[in-house]
Amino acid sequence: MTTQHSIDLPDLTMSYLEAGPADGPLAMVLHGFPDSPASWSDTLDALGDLGYRAVAPWLRGYAPTQIPADGLYQGGAYVRDIDRLHRALVGDQRAVLIGHDIGAAIAYGAAAFDPAKWERVVTISVPPAAVLAQMMGSYTQLRRSWYTFLFQHPAAEAIIGVDDGAFLDRLWEEWSPGFAHPAAVAAAKEALPDPAHLTAALGWYRAGFHPELHDPGLTTEQQALTATPRQPWLYLHGEHDQCVGIEAAEATAHSAAISGAGHFPHLEQPEDFRRRVSEFLSAGSAAP
Repeated sequence: MTTQHSIDLPDLTMSYLEAGPADGPLAMVLHGFPDSPASWSDTLDALGDLGYRAVAPWLRGYAPTQIPADGLYQGGAYVRDIDRLHRALVGDQRAVLIGHDIGAAIAYGAAAFDPAKWERVVTISVPPAAVLAQMMGSYTQLRRSWYTFLFQHPAAEAIIGVDDGAFLDRLWEEWSPGFAHPAAVAAAKEALPDPAHLTAALGWYRAGFHPELHDPGLTTEQQALTATPRQPWLYLHGEHDQCVGIEAAEATAHSAAISGAGHFPHLEQPEDFRRRVSEFLSAGSAAP
């Protein structure tokens, strides 16, 4: 059973869901866009059953986590948050990282920034930066990624907000054809309850296009985002994903395709997803 908590980091109060024994090794689960920790509650419970203290934070700018006063949304700021959260939760070298969508991108950075903190890494639906950059050279992937260009426009918040955020419903429908999960989409919308939080969430995409928005003090964290894990690593990708094509798995080491799934394999094929993650983590030494 998951419970909700919050914790003060040096410049941010971060909220998170937690399951499992408080004295277990840390399993950090990072959500993407448009999503929230709520869609990971069953995964958190499964990780708890494996003996992990499973924690899924709302990323900076996603309610109820604060909108950060520093206004930074470059990838390096998220990497720093996760590094600090590991420390605040008294994680140790047995900790594991699981990241989906932009959470996968953050996981690559966090695993590389301080590799001694993380024993194993699982990433889902977004490959390492080098693979994604190569894919973005194709018309097919550029067409899938059209929304990232829309998000650069100052009218993006107004467009997304029309008709109670129907834009977000359509993203989920497009990315995972034939799949619907109204509760998860509703929770994603609850994490973006007003224009300020939506602007914060879009900050990830805007900072990615505008390096002039980056803080030079986060150069090391930012560079870590381009790395691939040195730890034992599993990459999972839905074979019908229409956000990032299945060719991502074909070009990524340590990968496995999940049949019958699109962009949200943890929800579309939960038993297969959890089995693969459990087998991978159980092969290590983290869980009791």
